[in-house]
Amino acid sequence: MKQRLQHLGERLRASFWLVPTLMVIAAMILSLGFQYIDRALDLAGVPGFGWLTLRDPDSARSLLSTIAASTITVAGTVFSITTVALSLASSQFGPRLVRNFMRDRGTQFAMGIFLSTFVYALMTMRGIQAHIEGTNASHDLAVHVAVLLALVSIGTLIYFIHNVALSIQVDNVTFNINREFSNAIDHHYPSARDFDEGANFCDVKQLNMGDDYLTIYGFSGGYILSIDRQKLLKWACEHDCCIVLDCHPGSYLHHWSRVARVYFPPRSIDSAEITASIDSAISIGHLPTAEQDVVFSIHQLSQIAVRALSPGINDPYTAYSCIDRLVDGIGKVLQRPQLPNCFHDEDGQLRLVTTVLDFEDLLQAAFDEIREYGRQSGVVMRHLLNNLMALARICTRLQDKRALDAYSYRLEEDCDKFIEDRFDRKIIGEKIRDIRLQVARR
Repeated sequence: MKQRLQHLGERLRASFWLVPTLMVIAAMILSLGFQYIDRALDLAGVPGFGWLTLRDPDSARSLLSTIAASTITVAGTVFSITTVALSLASSQFGPRLVRNFMRDRGTQFAMGIFLSTFVYALMTMRGIQAHIEGTNASHDLAVHVAVLLALVSIGTLIYFIHNVALSIQVDNVTFNINREFSNAIDHHYPSARDFDEGANFCDVKQLNMGDDYLTIYGFSGGYILSIDRQKLLKWACEHDCCIVLDCHPGSYLHHWSRVARVYFPPRSIDSAEITASIDSAISIGHLPTAEQDVVFSIHQLSQIAVRALSPGINDPYTAYSCIDRLVDGIGKVLQRPQLPNCFHDEDGQLRLVTTVLDFEDLLQAAFDEIREYGRQSGVVMRHLLNNLMALARICTRLQDKRALDAYSYRLEEDCDKFIEDRFDRKIIGEKIRDIRLQVARR
């Protein structure tokens, strides 16, 4: 249930309608509330509030009509600017980045304040019209709140333009993605004291589970959004079996793909029921998200860097910024303990084996595309090697050293084939040798 709520919250946050809808509902409630206060309390009789008194219903309706017409016009302008910003983000940074702009609370609030002011003015104007035939129907407080909302809308318009101008700057885009990347690492790669006592890391290839297993296939095609590990572990403990997952969050699942294997499956339960129980712990969607997928943010930064290196844009400084932030995030992974992939029950029995991404997977996801499209540029390759040198200084695990050393050979082969400038080739060769020496030294 917790993961389902997190998935629902992720979808709602990336939508344009949630915050404006809540604000419109709040505006309707406020309008009815202030109209009730106006009927119950005459401001003309309250000392110090006589200047708020409005005794002409026609003037009040005209004022509210002006506020409603102006705010809905500005709301249309806000929607137009937002559409232009989304188009720019899609073409300049890639379609994956549209999600980040849709998650911006400033844009959602700006849309909400204009729409809620419009609805508030309409509701209040309707209430005034309903009391035309009354003898002395009061509407002072409700009308003045509408004026206050109009003033707030003016300030919101200025804020919205400022926010859009900041949100389309590539430095701010990469900063926000890197912040989300860092938060995902903190969540999925906790410190050693946060690990479960019954969890450890082991080489899955060395596990001899036998041949008594039931294969679980996917129930539909799509991206794996999240896997409820606790639910799977609890189910395996209850039925005295072991579940081995063959997928991880972020991977694409075909409807014929193998999702998991259940070793020593319970004989008292039908295979269809076992499959349904395993599939219920796996959330699948048509678009990848950052719920449990650390590589999602890596792909976003990598996509920006690749587009910046394209001949049509030719912006190496943006690629530098993306490389810096990618290395900053991957460096945090190197400094965290290896993620556990084997989970045991209280008696020490192995109940769940998951698929985790290691340093080599993250390294390839981050720099394979950048290496592919930037290997003809000596300055880009030098900048990439400088950052890999920073990773080499904090690389301590043997498998991580091997991965970084193997990646340096790939870079060396690319540079020998595609770098024509002798000066660049010499500098790149020296940097690659320094990386290997640093890896071998630790």
